[in-house]
Amino acid sequence: MTEKKQAIRAAVAAHLISTGLTGHGIRALASAAGTSDRMLIYYFGSKDELLRESLMLVVEGLALQLDQEIGAERLDYADLLETLTVLCQQPDWRPMITLWFEIVGLAARGGEPFKTIAGQIADVFVDWIAAHLPDSERHSATDLFAHLEGRMLLTVIGR
Repeated sequence: MTEKKQAIRAAVAAHLISTGLTGHGIRALASAAGTSDRMLIYYFGSKDELLRESLMLVVEGLALQLDQEIGAERLDYADLLETLTVLCQQPDWRPMITLWFEIVGLAARGGEPFKTIAGQIADVFVDWIAAHLPDSERHSATDLFAHLEGRMLLTVIGR
């Protein structure tokens, strides 16, 4: 991947974290990246691919941040859930959590590329969770992800 493409992807990712997904046409995304809409199409082929790559960059960053916070240690289900709950409730995580629920809402309506992107993001986090559970509890990774997601939803709506 070229440096220019990486820079565009990073700028769009930062823009989406701070502003969300709705109301952003290709020109608005180009403006946020400091380039033209034609250059976005040149580098990514479509707005959908730009969104997918930018959102996956956010996910990669979150997984790295979780690795730094938790390390390679394996925690049992309850301890991992509590640790992740505390981390995800930190104020600096709020924009990413809000963005996730926006993606999920758009995916729930069956809209592409969000249905596909939501599935890819969920797969990354379920795999990450499984890698941080003891072997005997890895089968519970999807359940833990759903449990954490429910907790975050309640936090986002102020409950």
